[in-house]
Amino acid sequence: MNVKKCKKPLCAYGKRVKIALMEKNRTQTWLIAEISKKNPDIYLDSSCLHRILTGTIKSGKAIAAINDILGL
Repeated sequence: MNVKKCKKPLCAYGKRVKIALMEKNRTQTWLIAEISKKNPDIYLDSSCLHRILTGTIKSGKAIAAINDILGL
């Protein structure tokens, strides 16, 4: 079984989000819940958030919601 040993690195935006979460002493799970509460039309789970933080996908609505919640 060949398991990938290293994770895909965060993009610059992902680093800003992670730092903002640490400064607020919050988790990614909290962020996902806040996005779901404020914007029920946006689907976001941990997998989607990871892809946003690594720059694999760029979801305008989700990024706008993250920026609004974290004040970025």
